[in-house]
Amino acid sequence: MDAARPPVDVRTCAEEILFLLREHGVDYLFLNPGTDSAPLQEAVATLTARRVAIPKIVASSFEGVALAAAHGYWQMTRRAQAVFVHVDVGTQNLGAMVHNVKRDRAGVIVLAGKTPYGEDPDAPGGRANRIHWHQDVPDQAGIVRPYTKWAFELVRREDTARVVGRALQVAEGGVPGLAYLTLSRDVLMQPAGPAELRRTARFARPEPAAIEPGTLARLTQQLAAARHPVIITSRLGRLPGAARSLARLAGLATVPVVCRPEAMNLPTSHPMRVGSPSTAASLIRQADLVLIIDCDVPWIPRHVVPPAEATIVQIDSDPVKADMPLWTFPVDVAITADAGVAVAQLADAVEAVADPEAPAAQARRTWLASAAATGPKQDGASQVRDVMLALDAHLAAEDIVIEEAVTNTETVTEVLTRTEPGTLSSPGGPGLGWALGGSVGVKLARPSNRVVAVVGDGAFMFGVPTAALCLAAEARAPFLTVILNNGGYRASRMPVFDLFPAGTSVALGDAVGTRFASQPDFAAVATACGAHGERVEDLTDVGDAIQKAFKSVEAGRSAVVDVAVTDQ
Repeated sequence: MDAARPPVDVRTCAEEILFLLREHGVDYLFLNPGTDSAPLQEAVATLTARRVAIPKIVASSFEGVALAAAHGYWQMTRRAQAVFVHVDVGTQNLGAMVHNVKRDRAGVIVLAGKTPYGEDPDAPGGRANRIHWHQDVPDQAGIVRPYTKWAFELVRREDTARVVGRALQVAEGGVPGLAYLTLSRDVLMQPAGPAELRRTARFARPEPAAIEPGTLARLTQQLAAARHPVIITSRLGRLPGAARSLARLAGLATVPVVCRPEAMNLPTSHPMRVGSPSTAASLIRQADLVLIIDCDVPWIPRHVVPPAEATIVQIDSDPVKADMPLWTFPVDVAITADAGVAVAQLADAVEAVADPEAPAAQARRTWLASAAATGPKQDGASQVRDVMLALDAHLAAEDIVIEEAVTNTETVTEVLTRTEPGTLSSPGGPGLGWALGGSVGVKLARPSNRVVAVVGDGAFMFGVPTAALCLAAEARAPFLTVILNNGGYRASRMPVFDLFPAGTSVALGDAVGTRFASQPDFAAVATACGAHGERVEDLTDVGDAIQKAFKSVEAGRSAVVDVAVTDQ
């Protein structure tokens, strides 16, 4: 603790934790309470009365939604937020959202209660309820261990400052991830640790790694010499300044960029952006140099692969990806570097030697135009395209689109105009149901921006809409949801058709378990949660429905527009 600063009036371990979280830059604590959170709840009331600064508490009725919100906040700010869940059952309710945090490399702190140790009748904070035995499991952290970067239990009050500082340091530093800290209420009720140990500084995060100069020079030469180079990225645009650096690099080097739709990596207006999936596949098949930047799955071998003689260069903060046991994409040169720093370096190096009017640059532009001309004029379902065109007409440049459209993702990101960094985002992982909670976190981080979630009907239900819409109201973070409602799980139907093209399912035009015969009234669900809701059957009405929904959001109420798309 700063010696020149007077001690802060914190008296219990629970109070100290709340104080320390705020000191380390945690703005929000998303709380799902239980019997184990009582000391923290009392600490919130007590510290508020004493005017001690703590994170803003936002009550959440479902843990997975809370974690998605913290994750969304991270995407906009690169600052870890906190989620409190109760013991093992609350940890289990985090569900697939922990997978998204891991794959998106998001920094988040999960504080989890733990069954009290004390069994004696007079033990402070000890066991006082039947569930305190039922919830005592051998390895609570094991529930999420494969998806966490760090797991620890606070057992000594003297260690509180070190443990909280370490949790934030690990969550935010290096390759960010989920820090899971368990806290029993016995410990939370102990007196605060000694003030002289309450250190809140000197938990340094590593500086972003850069490309080594010799490697940078060789890569610059390779880019200049290549006839058909391609850049592939997915989440590069999450990093501050990276989208603008990539735009500069692509323009200077005249290199087409294939953007997997996880972030706004390159403005849709950029001449080197490849928007069409079919054009992207054509370019990858012809490439002689492929530069993979911060992308876990650069292509799907079942659909497309680069030529065997192509040189593959990878830039990633974790190029080995040891947490994916079977990641065997061919790579000739793997560079460990922060993708944002690396792209800026490469743009500077290329600028010193590039000539956009040189014959090689002109040949690349001709190649890109030829690949675009040979592909279909439109990819994806026509009705989804029409819905997105209607939405696009009402979007401002600064609006933030949260995409979880699953099988319609490529159509959504191909049609929508996104020119500003940070205005397109996605879960970054495979856990369905992220967009609703994620939108709340994004709105909290960017309160002046309108936030729009584009989801399928399956993703909407996976997102626990009652909990998410209530969280949005609780946090005063309204957002618009546009549902592309195809009446079922198209993502689960397509593999059946793919693996059995001459099968009975194809002949029937359906696959077991992939149609919703009794779908809920999503507009009514929205209304029940205090939000605006509207069902659209005629696509010519989509624009008017979106306009009304935006008026609701601007007035402080979330909105849901449920659009029937029947060509799927």
